[in-house]
Amino acid sequence: MKSGFSFFTAAVVILTLLVSSYSSEQKRIRPLKKAVDDFSSDSFMRSATWGLMVYDVTDRKELLSVNPDLGLIPASTQKVVTTLTALATMGADYRFETLLQYDGKIEKNVLNGNLYITGNGDPSLGATQMHDSLALEKVFDFWLQDLKKTGTTNIAGNIIADGSLFDDHMIPPKWMWEDIGNYYGAGAHALTVYENMYTVFFQPGTREGDPAKVLRTLPVVPDMEFINDVTTGPRGSGDRVYIYGVPGQNTRWLTGTVPLGQNDFPVRGSLPDPGFFLAHSFKNFLVDNGITVQGQAHTHRSIKMKNQQSARVIVSRWESPELLYIAERTNLASVNTYAENLLKKMGSRFGGEGSFQKGTSVVTDFWKENRIETTGLRIHDGSGLSPFNNITAKQLTEMLVYAAGDEMLYTHLIKGFPVAGESGSLSRLFRETSSQGILTAKSGFLSNVRAYSGYTRNKKGNLIAFTFIVNNYAGPNIQLRDNMVKVMDAISGL
Repeated sequence: MKSGFSFFTAAVVILTLLVSSYSSEQKRIRPLKKAVDDFSSDSFMRSATWGLMVYDVTDRKELLSVNPDLGLIPASTQKVVTTLTALATMGADYRFETLLQYDGKIEKNVLNGNLYITGNGDPSLGATQMHDSLALEKVFDFWLQDLKKTGTTNIAGNIIADGSLFDDHMIPPKWMWEDIGNYYGAGAHALTVYENMYTVFFQPGTREGDPAKVLRTLPVVPDMEFINDVTTGPRGSGDRVYIYGVPGQNTRWLTGTVPLGQNDFPVRGSLPDPGFFLAHSFKNFLVDNGITVQGQAHTHRSIKMKNQQSARVIVSRWESPELLYIAERTNLASVNTYAENLLKKMGSRFGGEGSFQKGTSVVTDFWKENRIETTGLRIHDGSGLSPFNNITAKQLTEMLVYAAGDEMLYTHLIKGFPVAGESGSLSRLFRETSSQGILTAKSGFLSNVRAYSGYTRNKKGNLIAFTFIVNNYAGPNIQLRDNMVKVMDAISGL
């Protein structure tokens, strides 16, 4: 009887402790639940689909989830999947190499053959947005100095841009027509240059509705032609121009408006053929620096290459910054071209083909191998520009948890995540809140999508991973953003 009483007493104590712990946990997350309830009660949410998952990485437990298995359009939070997979598979210290090569022979200072610029998928050639050292003129001068070491002063053949590492489809097949031609719809090329972007400058008219004149482009794009239907909009109306056109064709249709009173107004578009632009620009650079070029600028598509790379002689190797910094810019500045290049590069390196199809297969297979359920995961690009991408809040959060399990991988990934109240897309959000300087997340935005995925820390200092995606919100975008911020700040306040 005595031992039975002791057993009963112990059981009661344990049960009491469990109930107390559960009650304490429920009390702790009550403010978050209230924030979520307030968020979902918004009348504009009636037509929306959304998912939220909050996971305590330190204590290894789920704190809260709403529709965690619902497939949703992730917008640019897709870049988290792409950059994380690239960092995990290729390594943060990976560098792209762009080669200067020749075939034929050099005799008496004459190259009796062709000079090749052979691409390896580097998205950073000419990208002074990353660092001044990447300026195209510095790349060209680096190649020129190595070419001079061979004694060459005259090139009898052509300057050929060999971008054949990637297939010829620069644009993912599930991108929208209205995006292609604009700077954010530039796509991927094995010889990406200037982030595959140019700027066209407009002179607005003197009154609203007047035609706007195209002044110039920077850089000058060879053989570019414009069909210009752009007119003058109200003062302060900003860039409302859409550029339509497809890769490989130099005609661009310009529509929309530029603001009244803003002379020399810049609008960014996508380069039609980065490879040809690179070959043409390098040919001109060589001529300007005293090298005779008898041939023309070509790409691997415009001329039949007689010799494969194995038959060429390497003159120079240009190395990109480490992948760590490329991934950082991909996420922090949300550069679509970088993400698409990374996707095709993974396809080439691990799938045997530099295509979007192989790239997406490599990414999906990687997460399968790491025990993340991929049912409902639909990847059609690397950047998230396609509205046909689908991912669940649970899948994306589990990927973040995977990254957090490797300190170096986690550190490299979040290097590119905007910080609440301080940088990137979060610089003006979360100010004077518990999240400022602590919460770090990649944001995503399309016309019917807003999403955030990242990390924060609660009051105990525990690392919390979260994903929050909303599709088809019927109200103002700013209202949705502010409502989502309140929920995310409640996570930091746990």
